[in-house]
Amino acid sequence: MPRRTDRDSDSNRERERRPGGPAGFSLLEALVTTAIFLIVLYGVYLVYDVGQANYTSSSRKWDVQSQARVALERLGREIRTAGYANPKLSDPVVIATNDTLSFHADLDGSGATYVTYSRRDCTGTIGTTLYRHVSTTTFCGGEPFVEGVSALTFTYYELNNVPLPYPLTSTYTLDSQAPVTGTATPTTPAAGGQRNRVRQVKIALTIQQQIGTTIVPFTATTDVALRNLLP
Repeated sequence: MPRRTDRDSDSNRERERRPGGPAGFSLLEALVTTAIFLIVLYGVYLVYDVGQANYTSSSRKWDVQSQARVALERLGREIRTAGYANPKLSDPVVIATNDTLSFHADLDGSGATYVTYSRRDCTGTIGTTLYRHVSTTTFCGGEPFVEGVSALTFTYYELNNVPLPYPLTSTYTLDSQAPVTGTATPTTPAAGGQRNRVRQVKIALTIQQQIGTTIVPFTATTDVALRNLLP
């Protein structure tokens, strides 16, 4: 028969003092485990937050670019028809300034109308809305065409690509015909006037959006030949 040793007795007494089986985590171990878990969780959150912010920023930048390109494409398509009508129009370009363009054309076969693009309202105040106005009598107001516009510039050229006026200045009004308000009617340009010599228009449109604390602008440009006025 094996002899019991003091070590066996101590082991038996130890088992008797553990009524719940094997010992669990100590408080210190639980705190360390929780801290590690929270650190990992915070790291995952940071990665997600940065990724979400980058996605939102990229999405809004794309929205701004898309909005500017779509607006500019329609602008160019309509301005290209300046002077189109039957019978031929004597005033294809009615208002031509650095920030306002009004042209005379038959856009849809229903008769010639004046189409005006401008950031100015009927008081002459420049805002962030680009207006499109179609009428046979008036040249201001109209429907909002695109919002968030921070800059709009029209540059005019003769057939030989000489800018009008020459030399080009930051602000200009061809034939002294400024944007009109209310029901005022622009004067018809005299023969040989600057407006009658316009054959090409360069358009620069800047639209901006605020993304967080940052304002993101996007500028789109295009050159439009007035094909109905070309030889």
